[in-house]
Amino acid sequence: MSEADKIVEFVYEVGQLKRLPRAGWLFAGVQNPESVAAHSFRVGVLAYAIAVQEGANPDRAATLGLFHDVPEARIGDIPYVGKLYLDVKMPPEEVARDQVKNLPAPLAAHIEALVAEHESAKGDDHTPEARCSRDADKLELLLQAREYQAAGVTKMERFIQTMQGSVVTDTGKALMDSALRIVPSEWWEAFGRR
Repeated sequence: MSEADKIVEFVYEVGQLKRLPRAGWLFAGVQNPESVAAHSFRVGVLAYAIAVQEGANPDRAATLGLFHDVPEARIGDIPYVGKLYLDVKMPPEEVARDQVKNLPAPLAAHIEALVAEHESAKGDDHTPEARCSRDADKLELLLQAREYQAAGVTKMERFIQTMQGSVVTDTGKALMDSALRIVPSEWWEAFGRR
């Protein structure tokens, strides 16, 4: 099997994230929740913006955000309530290592490092970019909850409240405050006021 074949197989696997719904939203009554891939895209954009404002490397932060949920192509999106009952034997870093073991070595090393660096933000030994990416992950959930709330889904307050204490960067906190104040439709309603 050629290197190109191995990369294409990996990209097909990552494509599963386009069809994998974010499971936590199902508990809240969202009929057709966003996919993990849609979530990861906006995490990457947010991580980039946060990193620019924080003086971190925006390209690295965005890449961390883009790749952070790649292991979910294999293990699924386990909602918080499910994590209380599951003994997940393999952390995301190890899942990623297994996912990329057939890729060309330099590419595999890069992807493994991205997932591990994002996960490092859960502890004390993390890079500024990991902190930006982790904040982006939490902010994206808050933004999505606000969007579902605006669309009439009523059980969003818990999601919004739990994310508020998770954001650590100054920029992330400022974005969170704005997200709580600005209605999701403001960006397009402004066109009507021109």
